[in-house]
Amino acid sequence: MSQILPEHLSLWAYGLIVGAIILIRYALFAGIGFGVLRLFPKRAARRRISPVPVTRKQMWREAGYSVLTVAVFAAVFTAVFYAARDWGWFYIYRDASAYGWVWYALSLPAAVLIHDFYFYWAHRLMHLPGIYDRVHKVHHLSVNPTPLAAFAFHPVEAVIESLSFVIVVSAMPIHTSMLMHFAAYMMATNVMGHLGYEMFPRGFARSKWLGWLMTATCHNQHHRTYRYNYGLYTVIWDRLFGTIHPQYEALYDRITEDAGEAAEESGTPVLTQ
Repeated sequence: MSQILPEHLSLWAYGLIVGAIILIRYALFAGIGFGVLRLFPKRAARRRISPVPVTRKQMWREAGYSVLTVAVFAAVFTAVFYAARDWGWFYIYRDASAYGWVWYALSLPAAVLIHDFYFYWAHRLMHLPGIYDRVHKVHHLSVNPTPLAAFAFHPVEAVIESLSFVIVVSAMPIHTSMLMHFAAYMMATNVMGHLGYEMFPRGFARSKWLGWLMTATCHNQHHRTYRYNYGLYTVIWDRLFGTIHPQYEALYDRITEDAGEAAEESGTPVLTQ
């Protein structure tokens, strides 16, 4: 980790810097999400997924839990970085050519798929009776989430989420720069999924080439139905294990087609549960 943080830093200094980096990046990505909606108000109005209003109380709650999540993530990431630097644990390397440039390029999609698979099953686990009410319900308090809901987790769920990072660096070698790209991609996808508005083009959900990617519509539908659509980056596992919402593509079509946009502007709910 010497390319990211100086070697002489103490564990506490590591934690504070890592936490600050995560918090700043989260604020930046969430801010970009809100900014996009401000820059394209007409398109956003036509592409609003759910008619459920968003309140200031909801946004403050999301922000508060997000700060707790950042603290948990910082603690786990710092422990991993420190163990990798001082004890040689985990497969984090600094020489980009150590495993070849092909693996360097492939390590990012590999990390994304590992995380996506882990998240899918962890997410389904957190919807089980007894676990949902005690842990995951905090995230679902946002029936119509905003970008600030991307990290709005109960601290226990934040720990479960952070374990995906530990699994990735334990399962495969990954360069320090790719870890940064991985974290950025995770954050961007999470914010997009909680945007509350569909920014992808018409026909995207049915695309042969891109339809396997997660959309804001897909994840928003999960927040409304409390089941189905458990994926993070993709809908691969939902389709493979039969948990994709049967009306997901139809809902996406309604939100992104002229008829759906007209319905939204007239105040007609467009979300099918």
